[in-house]
Amino acid sequence: MNSIGRLVILVNSYEEAITFYCDKLGFEVFIDYQAKPYRFVHIRLPEQRDMGIWLLKADSESQLKKVGAQTAGQPCAVIYTESFDREYKRLVNNGVHFSKPPTSDADAEFGHFEDLYGNEFILVELKAGSLE
Repeated sequence: MNSIGRLVILVNSYEEAITFYCDKLGFEVFIDYQAKPYRFVHIRLPEQRDMGIWLLKADSESQLKKVGAQTAGQPCAVIYTESFDREYKRLVNNGVHFSKPPTSDADAEFGHFEDLYGNEFILVELKAGSLE
């Protein structure tokens, strides 16, 4: 194996998920095409062009029950930043809900936030010398 290309997140609506991830978090859509009966929507952070999220519309009862709960209450991803304070303020100003307040320890500053469905992400700034 060489790399991870996409994380998959189940969504209720492509349009509402695209709006949240792009407008509030700063992702960009780089694949959005229809291959009937499927639609493929992939988003990524502009600074990280080879890794992204595949937004996948739930289309069965069992998938609909998993929207927002794919990881059973555990975080689904960690997003690293060079400036926790700047990104935290930007996200809060964009209406992103932090489920746990910012915390700092010897290795990092971090905070937990949720997407529009309740999936939890961790925003992390590693301190100099800490392991990634």
